[in-house]
Amino acid sequence: MNSELQMKREQFMVQIRKQAREEIFSKKRQTSIGQDGEVVERCNPDELINFIYQTYLEQDFKHLARLLKQYNLNYLKLLEEQNITDLPVLNQFVTHFSSNGNSLKLFFDIIRMSGIPLEINLTSDRLMCIIQVLVILINFTYLERKDIVENLLQNDLITLLLKDLMSRMVQSDKVQIHFDRWCEILESICLILINVQFELDNRKVLTFREEILRSQLFRVWSKIYPKNPIAKAWKAILLLECKLLESNEIDLADIPHYNFNCIISQCTYLIDKVHMEDENLYKRVLEILQKLSEFKVASALTLTLTKFVWEKILKLNLFPNKFFSIFANFLAEKDNDHYILQYLIDIGLIESMINSLMNLADVSLIEIIYRCFNNILYYPHAFIAEKAISVFLPFLHNYFNQSSILKQELCMEYLFLLQTLVVHQQLSDYHLNEIFINLDCLKYVSQMLLLCTCLTKQIAELFITFPKLPGEFKSIILEKVDDYGFVEILNNQATMSKDDGSINLILNLIQLWEQSEQEVVIT
Repeated sequence: MNSELQMKREQFMVQIRKQAREEIFSKKRQTSIGQDGEVVERCNPDELINFIYQTYLEQDFKHLARLLKQYNLNYLKLLEEQNITDLPVLNQFVTHFSSNGNSLKLFFDIIRMSGIPLEINLTSDRLMCIIQVLVILINFTYLERKDIVENLLQNDLITLLLKDLMSRMVQSDKVQIHFDRWCEILESICLILINVQFELDNRKVLTFREEILRSQLFRVWSKIYPKNPIAKAWKAILLLECKLLESNEIDLADIPHYNFNCIISQCTYLIDKVHMEDENLYKRVLEILQKLSEFKVASALTLTLTKFVWEKILKLNLFPNKFFSIFANFLAEKDNDHYILQYLIDIGLIESMINSLMNLADVSLIEIIYRCFNNILYYPHAFIAEKAISVFLPFLHNYFNQSSILKQELCMEYLFLLQTLVVHQQLSDYHLNEIFINLDCLKYVSQMLLLCTCLTKQIAELFITFPKLPGEFKSIILEKVDDYGFVEILNNQATMSKDDGSINLILNLIQLWEQSEQEVVIT
């Protein structure tokens, strides 16, 4: 199909498809199987199906490939011309996939090539026939037609793609014989699987995705990608994986852990070995790792991504929101073996976080960095405590001072930082002086209490940690509580909103500390 025809079709498809969906598919769709300048002959779709059937019976696969190509181009030509008089002919094409069992069986038989045992290599002509049928399926599953997708699934499309075709690709030595052809087949399979998901409801799409994740697809791909396949195959597999991991509701119980390792290893390979001029390809890799970290595949991430790969991710510093989210997610799974902390320090994570904080304009990035750092604070370490007090607390103070509005999410991270410092880090008197006197952290806590009534629960959780402090610092806290009018603010809040128990808890704690102070004075 020449470039002008392809351009016109793209313009037409933009008009007839939903914008959000077009943005996704424009990055992954493959529709052209012809050569530049090729003449497309007009032919009735049913007649062409008969020609395809007869040629298939005659086993003339070179001619069959030309007929399949003509079938696809005739269909695309109708879409491009948008002629209302051609609607009956266009409907014939659609019927071949929505209700005509014989035509669909023919196309599936061509893909299956059941006359050739699995251990026998397929010829280049046979592979071209399979490729062209797959591209036809890409174009028809691209339509917003649930009946087409339902008919394909009822006729075992998944078995055909993920079992029959995959079984021919399991032996890597066979794939090498016509490597480019097999890469095109794998790419087309991915695009069909992506298209189908858009026509399924929430329940069916989860089952569909789980079935793909259980399949041999990722094992097969792991044998192909080290051979440096064409870039289009990389784009297709990465886009499919992003789509498969889109929902956190997938049941991981029956999905082989090896398949996840294959996906992670592929990401490692791309980051480590491949020079990715296309930043979108790298962005996809980070999206996949981010989704896997949300699935709590933390051990696999930690084991499979080497120190060098992590260092390269941080050095590239592309899409920091994504890679800091990866760290934040798998650090959320606490591990009593503290080796992980030294590992993160060694790869330069803390320095990278501090450098990224200089971008004050990206509030969402700041929030992710603090979420990540708060998870790190779980692990006691003098270096981490020092950075929290010398960098992370002052940075937020400066940010709050410059902001007219306190962002609730950042306030919550600030309160959690203080709480985690007190509970998990071994703080000296010097550290506590810095926190409560020099940095005057309770000043900012009082502002949050005054401006964000929804934070009283988090502030109460912070106050619960204070009894762990040495006695002299309880006195300092009481002074600050008095200076910044905590009791007055809390009493006002109690009259204005329903208390979930947090206001009462803070007031009782303050009262207990005051009584304790008075007893000490009397004594």
